Amino acid sequence: MTNKLNVLIVEDDENDCKALAAEVNANADKLCLAGVSKSSHDALAFIRNHSPHAVILDLELQEGNGDGMDLLDKLRSTLICPKPYVVVNTNCASKITRDTAKMMGADYTFAKWQKGYSPKMVINQLLLVMPAILGCEEEPPAPLTEGQLENKMRDFVQDEFNKLGVNVKNVGYGYLVDAVILAAKGENQNWVKIIGDKIGKNENGVTHAMQYAINNTWSNADINDLQKYYTAPLRKDKFVPTINEFVFFYKQKLISYINK
Repeated sequence: MTNKLNVLIVEDDENDCKALAAEVNANADKLCLAGVSKSSHDALAFIRNHSPHAVILDLELQEGNGDGMDLLDKLRSTLICPKPYVVVNTNCASKITRDTAKMMGADYTFAKWQKGYSPKMVINQLLLVMPAILGCEEEPPAPLTEGQLENKMRDFVQDEFNKLGVNVKNVGYGYLVDAVILAAKGENQNWVKIIGDKIGKNENGVTHAMQYAINNTWSNADINDLQKYYTAPLRKDKFVPTINEFVFFYKQKLISYINK
């Protein structure tokens, strides 16, 4: 079992970054500086590829296409296992902003302007929660292989579809399952093409089968099951969800399930 906490610093203020890195290195017996990033885009790629235990995140990032909130949103809506422990640093004085960061997945927040703030406070917070992050009290379960994760995801999505009343005999049932899994893995709206290429069908055929399966569900399933298991709001001028709405609803359910 590892006995060091790997830490990613996401900070575009050079002085703040150096101060945080110095504090991490000052605790080299317990902490390891896994990397430093100035942009949310690069940080997300690093997290996906290197799985740091913890992230120190500045909300006010100026480089790249997104700020710290954007990274929190990506971590919340992307299949990343395990999720890192996120400590947010911010110059923002708004309590609403800090509360929103927590709602979006930040585990702890520091205001840089608060009395007594120092990079050492941030590092001490990581040291405090380090035993829980590393799971020092018990050996963590072995990570799932790619095939095991795929089967776990597929079983969950099929169970959710069955509860809703999606007819397994509809060709679109399997396509929708595949689409949800692809979306959870980070594929955007290319999943129709990916599925079509895989089975040798054109995109129109795949799209028609998927929408038919959804329409058929809303026509024949128990209304109580629909209201209980599909809780996303529907547009007033549409009584059934579109493919995108349906897939992204179950994508979020799947990500929440896997990341528990």
